[in-house]
Amino acid sequence: MTDFDRLDRLRGYFHTGETPLATPDCLDEHTVAALADGAIDAEARGGALAHLATCANCRRAVASVAAALVDGPITHEIEVVEGRRRRVGSLLRIAAPLAAAATVLLFLWSPADDRPPGHRGPPPPPPATAPTPRSPVGAVANVHDLRWSHVAGADRYRVTVFDATGGVVFVSEASDTVVAFPHSIALVPGASYLWKVDARTGFDRWAASPLIEFSIAGPLRR
Repeated sequence: MTDFDRLDRLRGYFHTGETPLATPDCLDEHTVAALADGAIDAEARGGALAHLATCANCRRAVASVAAALVDGPITHEIEVVEGRRRRVGSLLRIAAPLAAAATVLLFLWSPADDRPPGHRGPPPPPPATAPTPRSPVGAVANVHDLRWSHVAGADRYRVTVFDATGGVVFVSEASDTVVAFPHSIALVPGASYLWKVDARTGFDRWAASPLIEFSIAGPLRR
């Protein structure tokens, strides 16, 4: 395989699957640009190709620049920077070092490219849009307070406790995710109660939790 064959094959690669690692011996941007555009002279070509054979960093740089130099929007931007319109072939020969420098920075120092290939975990769950009651839930010995989950963007919470007939036993509002249950309200042992919490997420807009049942298993509160 001739040097020209090797160079054409190299310019056909884009994502090589290799993790690039820069070294002090890496090719400069002018050499990368000349390799990508096929304009490197015979004297420099042999040494450059020998380096590419052992350097994943420069292989990716040349492949990336080669792809960028045939991208219409990128060549248009170079024309704008140069301040005049030129034929694409002439443009690539004159402006290749500028495009190479910008593209090497883009592809080699992008945070996304620094991550090694591998399995990506599932995306994080979306933020909660309604509160979730935490306690009391089920049979409890006593109730000192009511607690629920935080809702992003909520600036106010309203808690309501009902008895088994649907009558309101207790209502309170708070800016935190906990509210004290007053000792003056007696909860009947063995009786079932329901409670819910509403989160205010905007002007006159509330997000309601499901109704949660609890009962007092211990003696009557005093």
